[in-house]
Amino acid sequence: MKKIYALCLVMACVFSFVQPVFAQENLVQIEPRADIIGWKYKTMDGKLYKRLYNYTKEQWIGDWILVGNAN
Repeated sequence: MKKIYALCLVMACVFSFVQPVFAQENLVQIEPRADIIGWKYKTMDGKLYKRLYNYTKEQWIGDWILVGNAN
């Protein structure tokens, strides 16, 4: 009986010092996002050209590619 009483007393002491753990509310989350890339077109001398453009970085990608006649 004394062992059970001593065990209960020890358990009560241990659980009285345990503090609840809460998640931090102000976490910074990083969300990687892909660049927005699309085609730009131009007509020169009756011919249609296209070229990739990175709208996020505002930079051209590659060279102008001949698509065909602009008819």
